[in-house]
Amino acid sequence: MSRIQSLRLGAYAAMELPLPEEDEIYSILSNAAGSYRERREAARAVAEMKSKLEADRLNLLELELVKGLQRMIGETDEPVSILKHAFSLMKGYLVFDVFAALVQRRGEVEIHIYPSAPIAEDLAENIPGTLMKRMNILAGEGERKIRLVMEEGGMTPGEALSDDLRSVIVPLVTAVKTCGYAGMYRDRPFAYEEEAVFKRFCAHVATALEKISLFEEIRVLSTNDGLTGLFNHVSIKSRLEQEMQRSQRYGSPLSVVVFDIDDFKEINDRFGHLAGDAVLAELSKMLRAGVRSIDSVGRLGGEEFLVVLPETDGHAATLIGDRLRQSLSNHIFRCDDNEITVSISGGVGCLRDNKDVEGLIGMADENLYRAKREGKNMVYYGEDR
Repeated sequence: MSRIQSLRLGAYAAMELPLPEEDEIYSILSNAAGSYRERREAARAVAEMKSKLEADRLNLLELELVKGLQRMIGETDEPVSILKHAFSLMKGYLVFDVFAALVQRRGEVEIHIYPSAPIAEDLAENIPGTLMKRMNILAGEGERKIRLVMEEGGMTPGEALSDDLRSVIVPLVTAVKTCGYAGMYRDRPFAYEEEAVFKRFCAHVATALEKISLFEEIRVLSTNDGLTGLFNHVSIKSRLEQEMQRSQRYGSPLSVVVFDIDDFKEINDRFGHLAGDAVLAELSKMLRAGVRSIDSVGRLGGEEFLVVLPETDGHAATLIGDRLRQSLSNHIFRCDDNEITVSISGGVGCLRDNKDVEGLIGMADENLYRAKREGKNMVYYGEDR
């Protein structure tokens, strides 16, 4: 038995042999230490290589996310497209059972839930509450409708996750605004590194949401009237032209109603222009709320409005116009301590062969002036025209 073998077998085996020389002991210990250092360095190199590969994979994934989001900006104004893209990439890197996001859009708060596997119905009901608790900034802007959207994956009773649901919830925040909140959920705790990666991804999502919101605001400003929110003069005429082309192509009826507020100058003179603006804004909301989703309402200018009614003949348009007139005449507009009542007059125009946009609006305008001459607060339709 060699001394090295005896040393490996233990102290008792080594005691049976003569003590080795100092040089031999030194050599044995040096070799052992060198071997340990080599193994340790190799393990460290492997760990560093794995860490670098993981960092590279994260950077590539993050780059793919950013590129995808940049492509979407300007092409979509729907937050759901942004969220779906982020979900599809994040689930390839982070381990979670559910990704959910709360975003505000057009006066509503939307909560989107993206399960990576079927989840129980009671769990899906709990997730919105966790996001709503973080909605302090958004809640300060007033009450909003809540819309829950369950995306792919669905709900399957009986396949619930653990009751002890763990989550990481971060704000979708940029330098200028909070767009909402995002969370990932599973039945075991998240590590700090996972939370840090999730925050990185959500920062890009927030930037994309902010940009599509700005694009939408620019689009609205270019097509909508600043005071009333209705289509502006150019946009409502463009919508009318589109409806005329469709009507002529398919032979379907089309009518318009031009409304004008009676004696609006007296409202401005008596109550002030701010009160007049408030009346215009509230009246516009009532007009928009009083027509169908296929109809269009725009401000022609001043206190004059145009309502475009597809699939509607002149008689039906007169009935619709008179119903709107009555609802507005019975409404009390309040501004500061003032109670203001208004009436409107309307003229109906019905599409005839070879009529262009200006001709159709002109027909309705003539009928409007006829209503004004005959006493105001009425809707007139000259069927013989």
